[in-house]
Amino acid sequence: MPQQDSSSSSAAAASQKQERLKNVKLIVFSVAADHHNNDLTKAPTTLSSFASNMLGTGSVKKLVIKNFKDKPLPLENYTEETWQKLKEAVQAIQNSISVKYSLEELYQSVENLCSYNLSANLYKQLKQLCEQHLKAQIHQFREDSVDNGPFLKKVDKCWQNHSRQMSMIRNIFLFLDRTYAFQYLMLSSIWDMGLELFKSYIIGDQNVRSRTIDGILVLIEKERNGEMVDRCLIQRLVTMLSDLR
Repeated sequence: MPQQDSSSSSAAAASQKQERLKNVKLIVFSVAADHHNNDLTKAPTTLSSFASNMLGTGSVKKLVIKNFKDKPLPLENYTEETWQKLKEAVQAIQNSISVKYSLEELYQSVENLCSYNLSANLYKQLKQLCEQHLKAQIHQFREDSVDNGPFLKKVDKCWQNHSRQMSMIRNIFLFLDRTYAFQYLMLSSIWDMGLELFKSYIIGDQNVRSRTIDGILVLIEKERNGEMVDRCLIQRLVTMLSDLR
């Protein structure tokens, strides 16, 4: 009898164990099913919701790119003071005296004025300054007592000085030349503007032009007759007339 009781209790324990395992499986299956259903009904994660969850905010922050601020206007009297500096340098070049400002400083002054949209006015002021200088040069050629030889040398010297001066002036106003004068077909470059002014006020003068051409022809005639003449002078004057056509 004791042996039968032991067998019965073992069978009952095994039956209870199987029942517990069955209950555990049912619970696991139920949890898995609920989790699967939640995944199906859950809204997909979007970039906005992801950013909101990560940043801890209710909305996505927008990146706004603004335009650059307008360049501030120049200080009071800066424009006039800068032009006076440039004017002083140009007049020093025209009068063959030393310039007290460095080329870098003058170049930067031109660039600053151009950056404030003052290129048109700067070009106009420079042209007027060169024009005034050449107008003052014409008086030296109106002396009737000057012979052809000295007269031609005077014309040649005036031309050589003008070419040298315009080359130096152009170096100072190079930024204006490249960013303004070259951008408009109706405007001449600074070098060409100098040629046009010399042609208008020096060679354009009827007396100067006729005496220059006649003087060159006289020298050529003398050379053909075997006389010694300044060939370099003739060549420079002919080149000048060719450049001013």
